[in-house]
Amino acid sequence: MIGRRADVWLGLVLLAFCGVAGWWTLRIPSVGTGTAAGPSFVPWIMIAGIAILSVAMMLRALLHATPAAAEGQGATSRATLLRLGVFVVLLVAYAGLFLSVGYLTTTIVVFIAGMFVLGERNWLFLVVLPAVLTGAIYFVFTQFLGVWLP
Repeated sequence: MIGRRADVWLGLVLLAFCGVAGWWTLRIPSVGTGTAAGPSFVPWIMIAGIAILSVAMMLRALLHATPAAAEGQGATSRATLLRLGVFVVLLVAYAGLFLSVGYLTTTIVVFIAGMFVLGERNWLFLVVLPAVLTGAIYFVFTQFLGVWLP
């Protein structure tokens, strides 16, 4: 029961985040960028994705038929909540530093730190995966989509 309740609460928090992010995204000026997608295109895709996955997580938690005894006790411990809190602070710092530090540096550092906070310890996944994915995303956006990233 604890895990199901935590999933519903987390889903509600994520939906609230989507509301705030959507409100902020509406304030992005729609200037001509020379591309088919405006500057708010990617944020809206991410907001929609987070909202859809949040609703799916809440529905799964509400429809899950496993008895509370079989779920495992203490699924939502203080350590888990602390990790999630640190992860949220990390993402807020990312949003604040993104423009001033730049996409590549900020994303790689936050990607690695986030994986470490959430428990990843394999150095291959911890260092190589963030660098490769961030570089690939940067390449696709700048070369194929013509979108400038800081």
